[in-house]
Amino acid sequence: MLNITTRDQAGVMIIDLNGQIDGGPLSAKIHELIKQNLEQGRKGFVLNLKDVKWLNSLGAGVLIAAYASAKRQNAGLKLFGVGERVEAVLKTCGLIPEVFEVYADEKGALESFQ
Repeated sequence: MLNITTRDQAGVMIIDLNGQIDGGPLSAKIHELIKQNLEQGRKGFVLNLKDVKWLNSLGAGVLIAAYASAKRQNAGLKLFGVGERVEAVLKTCGLIPEVFEVYADEKGALESFQ
């Protein structure tokens, strides 16, 4: 199960995620949400992963697809609140620090857009 909520902070969309990112239909909504907002001209996205308990390689694929969509539109997608389990998967997949910028907290992630 994955719950997704969004909020705007100084023009940056913060996507709060709670649960598991497993590559299923609920996980795919992360990418869909980012694509929809890119079409509306939004350029900054932050994924709050502090309440994500589990991520598998399919879920990592969803994050890669979202990142690629943002990059194609000259937008940014950054992460914060990455727990040990999620970090281990992202590192194994070669996504941090090579692809994703990861911040300790929301403030740092938001400041990176300034």
